[in-house]
Order: sequence, then structure tokens, then C-alpha cells
Amino acid sequence: MNTQDLLDKYFETAFSASDGIKRLRELILTLAMQGKLVPQDPTDQPARELLKEIEAEKQGLIRKEKIKQSPPLSEVNPDDKSCKLPTGWEKCTVNDLGFVRGGKRLPKGEQYS
Repeated sequence: MNTQDLLDKYFETAFSASDGIKRLRELILTLAMQGKLVPQDPTDQPARELLKEIEAEKQGLIRKEKIKQSPPLSEVNPDDKSCKLPTGWEKCTVNDLGFVRGGKRLPKGEQYS
């Protein structure tokens, strides 16, 4: 059964439950993060190439002194099999995607999954 069939089948049940909206939001976010919410386009640029472009742009902004160099973060373990990623996806840190200003950090050794 595909994702759309599951959502169609259980939408009314989830919607009418006391915590249904919260659980439905969590389900949608989980499906999106796993690449299961919409079909994946095999012709899309691999995430690795996009991450290289983002890093090059960040380095350019650092050279122009528009942003400061971020402190090094722990590396993402590419062998971590905690979840199966769709073809072309890549594990990375939030800092790899952009410039993080302020906010709280995860305790040392912890990472988002």
C-alpha cells in the first residue's frame, strides 16, 4: 500500500482522534524527511553535488567577510544505517546547508536523525 492510500484510508480516523492533528503532522514530516511524501525524480541533481555548491558559496561569503567561519562540528557518519535514504540523498549537518546563527546546540555526541 502506498503513502497516498494510507493517508486516504486513515485520514478521517486521524482527524477525529484527540491528538490526531498532531500525529498527522508528525507523520507528514516523517514521510517528507524520508523522501516518501512525493515521488523522487531520478533525474534530480544528487545531493552531494548540491552540498558542494552550498559549501563553495559559503566559502565565498567568508572570503568577502559577509559571514564568519563556523566552528567545526562533528562529522556525519556516512555508514550510519539508522534510516534508508532515497537514491541521490545525502546525510549532512544543518551547518552544511547554510549559516546557523545563535540558537542552542545539541549536546556533544548527539545528532539529528
